[in-house]
Amino acid sequence: MSKQYDKILKEILRDVVDTLITKVIGLKVVKSTAIETKLQITNEREADFILQVELEDGCKSILHIEFQAANYSKMVYRELQYWTFISIIHGIHPMQYVFYIGNEPLTMKDSLTTETTNHRYNLIDMKFIDCEKFLYSNRPQEVIISILCNYQKKGAKIFIHEILERLMELVPEETLRGKYIRQVEVLSQLRDLQQGVCKEAEAMALVYDLEKDVRFKQGRQRGMVEGQRRGLLEGQRRGLLEGQRRGLLEGIELGLELKYGSAGVELMSKVRIMHALDELEEFKSLIKKAGSVDELKEFLGKCV
Repeated sequence: MSKQYDKILKEILRDVVDTLITKVIGLKVVKSTAIETKLQITNEREADFILQVELEDGCKSILHIEFQAANYSKMVYRELQYWTFISIIHGIHPMQYVFYIGNEPLTMKDSLTTETTNHRYNLIDMKFIDCEKFLYSNRPQEVIISILCNYQKKGAKIFIHEILERLMELVPEETLRGKYIRQVEVLSQLRDLQQGVCKEAEAMALVYDLEKDVRFKQGRQRGMVEGQRRGLLEGQRRGLLEGQRRGLLEGIELGLELKYGSAGVELMSKVRIMHALDELEEFKSLIKKAGSVDELKEFLGKCV
């Protein structure tokens, strides 16, 4: 997978691998067990997912799944390498599936035939999977991955509205729903739909309200208490200001993590350099309104 999305995609897709196996691959698995994904012989590779599965007919096998966000001309060689490693380590020839989740037309080859070698893996382009396979599921994780599927018969605006509406129905708890909406935003970048998702979420009043978050309130309160304690030693006013600043920093870090994930948290090194409370307050408000991390970076570039 593209390094830009690797960590968060694995986090999102980990919960729906079982669904992809049944609804897309079509295997009737009665039991599956995750296997160590680091494969080391003389060198090391790490797969996305390796599962030991037992099929409905009693057969046991190993399922190797990769997610690819961009075309990679040598993908077939990579899959052959994985096939060799898994076969040597586990003594079973794996079934291999690559889910292409990129937006560009799929150009990767799914087979390799030479004078001495013949290898093939299964290549699935998620753009051609009907979004309704996942959109009407009662699992929010499945609803989220529908953003990667074919929505053409619905149209982008209606499709995005349906996804957010389903999440609102399935996840009444605001903090968790905010996390799922952030995940939709991340995946929507792979379909050039992020701007539409952000606008629709705001129009539906689904934008996460940081001020209501219990952890933000606790962080601000701890900051105030710490500021009061410091005030006894350093002067009441200076201590309170520092307390407010610490509370703001805690709240900002939480907001960045909830909405933008690791890409947002990486901005904290620049945020901590800011000392003016009004700038921190302005940045905190911008977190809720911004459509991308780039807007936040632009603001920080002007302040720091």
